[in-house]
Amino acid sequence: MHKLACPKCHSPLLKVGKTYQCQHNHCYDIAKSQYINLLLNPDKATNNPGDNKESLLCRKAFLNQGYYDVILNEVVKYIQNHDRKNMHILDLGCGEGYYTYQMKQQLSADATAYGLDISKEGIALASKYTKDIHWIVGNSKNIPIVDKSLDVITALFTVVNVDELRRCLKDDGYIIHVTANNKHLIEFKELIYDEVKVKSDEFIRLPFRVIESYDFIEKIHLRNKEDTLNLLKMTPHYYHIKKEKRPILDTLNEFDVTIDIKITVYAI
Repeated sequence: MHKLACPKCHSPLLKVGKTYQCQHNHCYDIAKSQYINLLLNPDKATNNPGDNKESLLCRKAFLNQGYYDVILNEVVKYIQNHDRKNMHILDLGCGEGYYTYQMKQQLSADATAYGLDISKEGIALASKYTKDIHWIVGNSKNIPIVDKSLDVITALFTVVNVDELRRCLKDDGYIIHVTANNKHLIEFKELIYDEVKVKSDEFIRLPFRVIESYDFIEKIHLRNKEDTLNLLKMTPHYYHIKKEKRPILDTLNEFDVTIDIKITVYAI
């Protein structure tokens, strides 16, 4: 049984025909591709929040080449080593759904998976992977999930809301938080910026008990110009390139780039 909740009152949602309804008669239509839009107008700053379609398509094309599976595998390995029956797992900021889909494929058959992103375009793309996941348009500041119902929350390179994590996670659940270290994609940064600034990660650490935390570093070889540009375009760095440095893009081809991330597992 799913743990979807009304974003207005957080009471459980029940599927009635082609809609989801709560006990207070709040109704939400199910899209033709079976995702559900639970993003309220007060929870979005623009009409089309989240990543744009170009960025999402670049992300889809890049991730489907398997370059970032080394990151995915670290997350899946931890979940598999701490498997439990009838697990409910939410992937926050799932974008076009690659990580969520791959996690679902590799976890126990009785696991229930949810992918949430604020981008309607992203969730529409994600729903093409499989209908065996609850794909949700929603805001991480107002997660449409029943209180204390999730065993695992994954957050890979995305913004989280501490209060909502605490509300949704079971008392014995855990969060897998993947964040970029300063040397992550350093080769791109050195091409784009006049000065590469070292930033503190103080403000992205979560105020929960740390179960495990480690750095993961690996250099990957991008095989062609298309893959190199797709990776760059799915990052904020692409949109920060100054006009005078745009010609650099024409020189990119095969490329070696560094993955430098921190993987932290938290308990509430």
